Amino acid sequence: MQRHFLIWENPRDAVIWITLFLLAVGCINVFSASFVEATDMFGDGYFYLKRYIAFAVFGFCVMLWLGFKGPDYRVWLSKHSLNVIYFVVLLLLIAVETMGVTTKGAQRWLYIGPFSLQPSELAKLAVIMLCAGHLGRRMKKSLRPALFDYPANKALIMAGIYGILVLVQPDMGTAAIVVALCVGMYILAGLSLRMLLLLMAGALAAVVALIVVEPYRLQRVLVWFDPWSDPSNAGYQMVQSLISIGSGGVLGTPWGQGSGKFFYLPEAHTDFAFAIFCQEWGFIGALFLIFLFALLGIALFKMAAACRDEEGFMLIAGVLLLVVGQAAANMLMVCGCLPVIGVPLSFISYGGTSMVVSLTALGLALSVYRAEVKREKREEMLRDAGMPPIAPTSYLRDRGWRK
Repeated sequence: MQRHFLIWENPRDAVIWITLFLLAVGCINVFSASFVEATDMFGDGYFYLKRYIAFAVFGFCVMLWLGFKGPDYRVWLSKHSLNVIYFVVLLLLIAVETMGVTTKGAQRWLYIGPFSLQPSELAKLAVIMLCAGHLGRRMKKSLRPALFDYPANKALIMAGIYGILVLVQPDMGTAAIVVALCVGMYILAGLSLRMLLLLMAGALAAVVALIVVEPYRLQRVLVWFDPWSDPSNAGYQMVQSLISIGSGGVLGTPWGQGSGKFFYLPEAHTDFAFAIFCQEWGFIGALFLIFLFALLGIALFKMAAACRDEEGFMLIAGVLLLVVGQAAANMLMVCGCLPVIGVPLSFISYGGTSMVVSLTALGLALSVYRAEVKREKREEMLRDAGMPPIAPTSYLRDRGWRK
């Protein structure tokens, strides 16, 4: 595991420093995108910035604790721990339906004093841990996942329950991500092509049905194809997003002077923070941000590729799908390549629960790395003692993904 990665000594250090840099970029962008609304609503232009910093510091401390000092990741992935995690998140999702606060037509938040909690974000991490534990244990026994065998599809059923509870909030975008994370991990665990095609067909039919039965969802999809057909109503947000991105040009407007945040672009500091970033940093800045996320993804992939434990491999893979995959989905949404689905941009958008969940997920990935380093040290001690070394292997190498 102790392999150089570009300018860093190992992929773990790369993950930590890239995350720190993304948090610094997010801090700058959140302040620029939010100070107008914060001044208007709270009389304090630094309102969102101070909360962003508080969540970032807390989440980063959790990440470092999990990665360096916390319990081994296998403790979190034990059957008992996963059952507790699953039912706690399940209760929180149910509590949203009974005690949640409705904001902008959606009941997605629980308020705890001055802070809000979004349980649907916790569901993403819970699903990753469930799939890593359940599928990893089956992979150790050389058992492939299946759709119609209960022990094999247990994690998929549990993710589906989460998805249904998130869907009724309503939040179809987050529900889709919760289920997609599970499906992606099933694919990595070896789901057969026939079952994958069957699953995709069923998912497509379900998505179409859900869109058709709700007029606002159907309208959102129609506007996605041509937002300029209704630029002052249904297509307003996407049109303003595209205007903000386009007005940034190659180098962007002066920082802090992007016009989108002056009550033109809704959700400028949350789901559409990338549009403000593009407006103020231009095409070059957008490419640099994409490069950072790609670099983070490669570092996580390197960690997963060297992992010799199936549960650890699945956990890092799920974290990669969550952090980098969600970032890609947000950027595609903001650019109009996907419908508006309400997905935050990891570390760049304002969102306390989302940020803490992403940093916690990275901490679990670092915990896997720590365990692999310990494993290598034990093997080195065996070699020094004249014991036969354990043959180097990894989940990816065994399956021909790399030499």
